[in-house]
Amino acid sequence: MKKILSAIVAMICCLPLVVSAADKVKVYVFFAGGCGACEAQFEYLEGLEGYNKTFEVVKKELYEQVGEWNQGADYDLGVKVANAFYEAGYTDATYEATPFVVISDSYAASIYNSELEKVINEVAKTGDKDIVGCMEEGRSDCNIPVIAQTGNTGNTNGSTTSTSLGSSNMVIVMTAIISTIIIVAVYLVKSTMDKTQVLEALNNKKK
Repeated sequence: MKKILSAIVAMICCLPLVVSAADKVKVYVFFAGGCGACEAQFEYLEGLEGYNKTFEVVKKELYEQVGEWNQGADYDLGVKVANAFYEAGYTDATYEATPFVVISDSYAASIYNSELEKVINEVAKTGDKDIVGCMEEGRSDCNIPVIAQTGNTGNTNGSTTSTSLGSSNMVIVMTAIISTIIIVAVYLVKSTMDKTQVLEALNNKKK
């Protein structure tokens, strides 16, 4: 009886560990052999407190070697994932550069990033959609929400900022032009008045 109770207690104690392992966020890194930025990305991720606790790193070979760019074992999957995220508005998602990092349906970018911990923690709270795993299995329900034009990929924000700054500059220029016209007009009016006063004074002296 004691042995049975001990076995039940052991199973209950191990249950949270099994659940947490299943719930780990998967951070996919599509890499190329000899890619320095890829190695730096791995080093950053593996140095985070939640590594192998709240998330795991899944390595996918996009290219065999930097410079040669021969297609790696996971090239087709990388192309499929990159194109899907790009169409959803993630403009930094591309299979033509590494590291290409994908987290759930929340992040996809082909650039080294040292601020991924916040994204991972958010996904850990809301649940990992595991888009890469879904596509790898060939499922049809791998839906990626389309992000707004001011999404988190950076390029759109830059364009928006530039457009906004352009409008502000136009307002400043127009204000400067109008101010200049007013100043010139006041000067001309004043000059005309002064000239009239001088002529009147001369005429009065002659009389």
